[in-house]
Amino acid sequence: MTMAQIGIRLDEREKIEFEKIANSLGMSTTTAIKMFIAKFNRDKGFDYPVTLDNINKLPEEVEKAMIIAKAEEYGILIDQSETVDDISELKKRW
Repeated sequence: MTMAQIGIRLDEREKIEFEKIANSLGMSTTTAIKMFIAKFNRDKGFDYPVTLDNINKLPEEVEKAMIIAKAEEYGILIDQSETVDDISELKKRW
């Protein structure tokens, strides 16, 4: 099997939180990313409504999040992400 590499840039806070969560689940960040990619490929998109079949029918919140993420990636917007220490508190706001 031919191997390939993907490189991404992300906010240091997101990286630290990602490492912390992956480690608490007993896996490396590499394993977590590989799991995400395998599931993404199997589902032909996200397991929530961000797929090629319904990309034009996204919930408004998902569409906003995608636009903001892309704008931050291009440097059009400054990352306004908040640090999430307790996911249950964040879920209560949803």
